[in-house]
Amino acid sequence: MGKIRRIITRIILAIVLVISILLVTINIPLNFYRQIETDSDYSDWMFETLSPEKRIIDIGMLGAHDAFTYQIRYGSELDLSTAAAIQTGVPGAIIRGFSVKQSKTQVSNVTTLLERGVRYFDIRLTYNTTHDMWMTAHTYFSTPFDDILEDINTFLEDHPGEFLILDIQHVNGILYDENDDFTDIKALFEDSGVLSYAYLEGIKPLEQITYGDITNNLTKSGVIILSKFEETDNAFWSYGDSIRSAWANTDSEDALYTFLTDEAMTIALGAAKTGNQIAGYEGINALKGFRVMQGVLTMQMNGEGIIEALTSWSLLSKARQLNPLLIAHEDFLSWMTAMPIIMVDYSDSNYKDFNDAVMEIIIDYNENIII
Repeated sequence: MGKIRRIITRIILAIVLVISILLVTINIPLNFYRQIETDSDYSDWMFETLSPEKRIIDIGMLGAHDAFTYQIRYGSELDLSTAAAIQTGVPGAIIRGFSVKQSKTQVSNVTTLLERGVRYFDIRLTYNTTHDMWMTAHTYFSTPFDDILEDINTFLEDHPGEFLILDIQHVNGILYDENDDFTDIKALFEDSGVLSYAYLEGIKPLEQITYGDITNNLTKSGVIILSKFEETDNAFWSYGDSIRSAWANTDSEDALYTFLTDEAMTIALGAAKTGNQIAGYEGINALKGFRVMQGVLTMQMNGEGIIEALTSWSLLSKARQLNPLLIAHEDFLSWMTAMPIIMVDYSDSNYKDFNDAVMEIIIDYNENIII
């Protein structure tokens, strides 16, 4: 009997050891690869390459998905307004490292992203009551939003002729008819100086605004700010009538490519509407607004999806592999013609020359494609 007990004890200890190793492994929040950076600086690519007559809705550009998540790390505070139940409490503590790796989508601050050519920013905000400030967030809190806006303002001051799309995609934990929250966020734009660069809604329909219009014939920088708030302010364009951004919600590359092909066809036929991210909203023909190509893969919250996420390690490593494949796809140009804003995770990765290659494609597209 004693021998049997020793065997059972060893088996139990082995199982406990395997589980412990697995938990430690999945909770390591690091990515085990060297970040490959480009020596190129795309701070002035619009000023140097765009025609003043080009409509801003037709301009190809690089976009950052969940743009300001670069400061998310293992010790970051959980954003309860966006976290799933499994990411809270004891289960959340057990899988925290894994959860962090599925929440962080960018590695660089806004200044670096701008220097790498990014001009569209997908912004997600939550009010952090602990620190009494608005912060960017994606399951976990990342960065004070006023710091980001100050850096954007500095870039706009230093680089006349560039224009940005600041898409306030989600404001978590609020209702969009809450005017006090809108007033707070507007004050941040105002205090930073960014609001002074905003092209105001009502001067021209979005579909008629040219690059020359928004930059005052290349003498200043410009910003289009998109908002889902119901509060009326002409510095904040109505999201519902200004942009289409359809999400594949898949972790399969093939499914993503099929989705993008179908989405491009729907847009080209004039059947796609803006405002598709607002439940029940009936927008306008998407060809009259900005159109976003969401070239991202997403972890699926099921057994198969979690296993796939474990093997791909993190959203950053997944994007590092996907991004070069995306722009090399035989249908990429047709997707881009329908959806000129190329929004990806890890947007400044230069693995397999992605950042340099996509910027070359964008510049060539803008110079040679006539819409």
